[in-house]
Amino acid sequence: MVAGVLIGFALTTFAYRHRLIRVPGPHGFIQHLDQELNLSPDQLHQIETLVRDTHVKMEKLHEDFDHQHQQLIFQTHDQIRALLTPEQQQKFDREFTPPSGPGHDHDYEHRDHGN
Repeated sequence: MVAGVLIGFALTTFAYRHRLIRVPGPHGFIQHLDQELNLSPDQLHQIETLVRDTHVKMEKLHEDFDHQHQQLIFQTHDQIRALLTPEQQQKFDREFTPPSGPGHDHDYEHRDHGN
């Protein structure tokens, strides 16, 4: 059993080293950098901080994009609605409510349509 584990470990290490398989995720990336470049503890800490900060910035970009995307949908929906007669608006409101859900700033059903 121990021999099997050691052989598996050796084969996995060989595969990572020769890029036959990739190290998953940002932690895998950092481990791979450390393995290949023999980073100092200070370099490793600085790289971990940089990767973590970049991840936070990318999450913020994603949130900003989601917000802008949702705003554009609501804006277009309101522009279409403004072109309709009051009777069409009532049916439009029932049949064509824009999507809302987690991460969206507001629920369309609670918006004032000026009625």
